[in-house]
Amino acid sequence: MKISSDGVLLIGKNMAVADLHIGILGFPDLTFLERLVDLYEKSKASRLIINGDLKHRLGKTELGSAGRLIRYLEECVSELIIVRGNHDGHLDQIAEVHGYFRDGNTVFAHGHRKYGDMMDGKRIILAHTHPAVFIQDKVGGVKERAWLYGKSDGREYIVMPAFNEYCSSTAVNLEKPAGFIFRHLREFEAFTLDGFYFGKVLI
Repeated sequence: MKISSDGVLLIGKNMAVADLHIGILGFPDLTFLERLVDLYEKSKASRLIINGDLKHRLGKTELGSAGRLIRYLEECVSELIIVRGNHDGHLDQIAEVHGYFRDGNTVFAHGHRKYGDMMDGKRIILAHTHPAVFIQDKVGGVKERAWLYGKSDGREYIVMPAFNEYCSSTAVNLEKPAGFIFRHLREFEAFTLDGFYFGKVLI
């Protein structure tokens, strides 16, 4: 398993990203998708997993552009898996969407809700939170996107940062994050995208 400064998780033959929120700027950002495909090609992965919130708006009006972007990704990757996020309303009308996706003992789920048997996995990969840490300095501080890692009952939990840097983030060392996992597990280790070990955070 490998995490990257691009907000990408490599595990087995999978490359996973989360919280693309395509359309958050009001238009599809094609350079953003080109960067994603470039990272996929360099990773040598055979499967791309979008772990929720492929698109930003909830309504049907965004489905046309979302469909075109999905077809673009399907042409560029060997296999595309889309996990449903809380922003992915109506997406199942134009693409196959999974509540969660299991690959062996690893389960990918967006994290906004808990599905029945998803917790049977030994490694649970979640998103939704847009985690970050607030690092204080002499003039105030800066919020840095972060990976969260926790263990409980013999399972590993990883909370992915938002891939899209334009998304707002939650500084988990100061703010209460969204996501069902924080009702079950409160202590995580936090790592910024550039590999800085922030330390343990109690949520």
